[in-house]
Amino acid sequence: MPEHLLAIDVGTTTARAAVFTAGGVLEALAAAPLTSRAPRPGWVEQDASHVWRATRRVIANALTRAGRAAADLAAIGVTSQRTSILVWDRATGAPLSPLVVWSDLRGADRARQLLAAGFFLAPQQAAAKLEAVLANVEAPRHRLAWGNIDSFLIWKLSGGAVHATDASQAWPTGYLDLSTMGWNRGLIAHQGLDEAMFPRLADTWGTLGVTAPRVFGAAVPIAADVADQQSALIAHGMRAGVAKVTFGTSATLNVNTGAEFIFKSPTAPPFVHYRVGGETRFCLEGMVLSAGGALDWLRSACRLGGHARFEALAASFPDAAGAAFLPALNGLGAPHGDPTRRASLTGLGASVTAAHIAHAALEGVAFRVREVFDHVFGLTGFAPPEMLGVDGGLTANETFLQVQADLLDRPIRRHAIREATAAGAALCAGRGVGLLAESDARAFTRFDKVFEPAIGAGEAEARFSAWSEQVYGVDVARVHG
Repeated sequence: MPEHLLAIDVGTTTARAAVFTAGGVLEALAAAPLTSRAPRPGWVEQDASHVWRATRRVIANALTRAGRAAADLAAIGVTSQRTSILVWDRATGAPLSPLVVWSDLRGADRARQLLAAGFFLAPQQAAAKLEAVLANVEAPRHRLAWGNIDSFLIWKLSGGAVHATDASQAWPTGYLDLSTMGWNRGLIAHQGLDEAMFPRLADTWGTLGVTAPRVFGAAVPIAADVADQQSALIAHGMRAGVAKVTFGTSATLNVNTGAEFIFKSPTAPPFVHYRVGGETRFCLEGMVLSAGGALDWLRSACRLGGHARFEALAASFPDAAGAAFLPALNGLGAPHGDPTRRASLTGLGASVTAAHIAHAALEGVAFRVREVFDHVFGLTGFAPPEMLGVDGGLTANETFLQVQADLLDRPIRRHAIREATAAGAALCAGRGVGLLAESDARAFTRFDKVFEPAIGAGEAEARFSAWSEQVYGVDVARVHG
């Protein structure tokens, strides 16, 4: 019987495929970059055909590196960026629109209109943008299908047999009705849309369908579909109170709140963590919208070199010599909720070097994470964890993790699998076909290094206050404390 698991993880900037054993060992990982374009200010799009080709390529590469074939797989788990939008042709499977990425802000005005009509939506949510996307699609309505990128990938993998998503993917779109755990028919009717365009809602794990042999090489169960941040949280543990930060393009803090739906702040909203067998679990989420993406932009804009040189520069000085960076390329997430704010680099003087700018950049992301951490845990009944789990590409930068531990004033423990998002999807897939039990989750929850704070709590607080006054013009530590 096959006992290997394949995770397909399509994020904002990278498509990945990872092969795991049932014991949680990562056998092989393959990745390919994804490029975005900005045809207008605030718009962010990708080519869905390119995303599909990249996904097929990384699947093939991961299987080759693991020395496995499609027939060796017990199940596949899909995880992806959330609340993106793609419209495709049911008859041909061809994309009929660009893939509109979650950070796209073309829905800002429509979100305000829908809010006035009684539908609580944020500009990033698909429900604020789908009408605008459909307005540029030329095809008979009965042939249209739409979904997040997860739905499109499942459609393609199944040869067009499965059009589905799960509640963790559906909730961020703005179209899920929490009272029925079905699609919000009132909103759909208000927008004049056809519910037949929508994917069916399936459990987070459990067999959604099988891959088409002509597409995949074998009939393999597609046994999990879970949103990327929720998937990473699963890889850190499934107890209520478990928290993690995933550092990628953004930095996203999630806290497992179990069966409790907590809505106390619009900037740290509740999300569906997963839904299986009629039982729903929730989490809270606070986001630094620009984290790794802001560092990449600054590296390029200031010509600070590649990742290794950038880390070496930042490590060469213990402070930023008065420089301060606000990572806000796409606005400010929690606790501010200001989509109009933009990044800034201040405090520049004759003594500030490239190394100081690099250090200021790392501090800026770490301070924003501290803001989010304090805000989110202030909303819950859970005590902040003694150690905070982290994962994602930026965790390869150990200088950053030390800065984060210092400025958060608590130890940081790094997930042994940097791409914990993929680990969570593989774990869910294993549970979906009965290969793994709940107790087997521990094999996927492993950490490889702990970073202890090297400065005291008083100094961390003083640095935070000084930074917030510099970048905001006010002591945000007091405002949001």
